[in-house]
Amino acid sequence: GGITSGRGIFEMIKAMEFVNGKLILAGLFANPLEQEQAQKLPGWGKVEELGFCDREKVMEILAAARAGLVLFHPDPNHTNAQPNKLFEYMAAGLPVIASDFPLWREIIDSAKCGICVNPLEPKEIADAIEWAFNNPEEAEKMGAAGKKAVEEKYNWRAEDNKLVKFTKRW
Repeated sequence: GGITSGRGIFEMIKAMEFVNGKLILAGLFANPLEQEQAQKLPGWGKVEELGFCDREKVMEILAAARAGLVLFHPDPNHTNAQPNKLFEYMAAGLPVIASDFPLWREIIDSAKCGICVNPLEPKEIADAIEWAFNNPEEAEKMGAAGKKAVEEKYNWRAEDNKLVKFTKRW
């Protein structure tokens, strides 16, 4: 995916200052200036920047990950969005650490698949990451619950009936 300030890259890197772990970045920085700024942050020493990755490599990364971060800023285009990344992490069986937007909280809380945080607070992000590291059994249960939610609810098979009913009304 695209790596941008609006998707929380600076906060993620700042959070790494408080985390005993590594942040894996798969994707490209949309803005070279933001990439330079990110690389100057103290937390950058705990970042592994992979650049563009094909699907096979992404699956390998997700299989080794302990949590998936979806930390968009509270911009109007984000607060009511349903980012693919959220559902990709859930489908991969990863607990998600996501922005605390009402719609996202509803999805995450109903599925019991992650932790919502203030995406502008690196320490809060770090605490959630550390929780996932320090509570592997509970984090694994969250990941499994997210995967189940995607298999049962958040998929095209589940949504196609709604779409057909909607279009038949017109």
